[in-house]
Amino acid sequence: MKIRELGIEDFSTHKDTILEMLIDSYTSNFGVSYKTSISIAYEKIDQIPCYLEQNNAILVGAFEKGKLIGIVWLYKHKYFNELRLHINQIIIEKNCRGKGIGTILITEVQKIAKDKGIRTIDLLVSESNLKVVELYNSLGFITERRRMKKEL
Repeated sequence: MKIRELGIEDFSTHKDTILEMLIDSYTSNFGVSYKTSISIAYEKIDQIPCYLEQNNAILVGAFEKGKLIGIVWLYKHKYFNELRLHINQIIIEKNCRGKGIGTILITEVQKIAKDKGIRTIDLLVSESNLKVVELYNSLGFITERRRMKKEL
């Protein structure tokens, strides 16, 4: 397996695969309809090249035999004056899940953060996504805040 940062050309080459991954992620993890997932995914896929060009995003891909099987989408942000690296999306192809690819990608994120002098990585995760919550806990992530809602 190869792990590497994706540039704009890589993004263009793998755009369709990334789009499929985003649609699956929104449908599976955000409780929205398939139709809404498609709409959101197309919106995001159109924004990514601008983010990459402006150095506002980092995309890292996991490849198996030349095929993109996982991505992590990152960006830097400030949280109470602390520069952090935020994991915006981490998506593994359905048939490749449970094989340690997420752990490998997060290890790469840690290297990127250290190389940039960033000491904290943060993310949001759906509490209902128990396997992923367990993964993050096993990798040393802790709950810092909790987002709550009340539907009316």
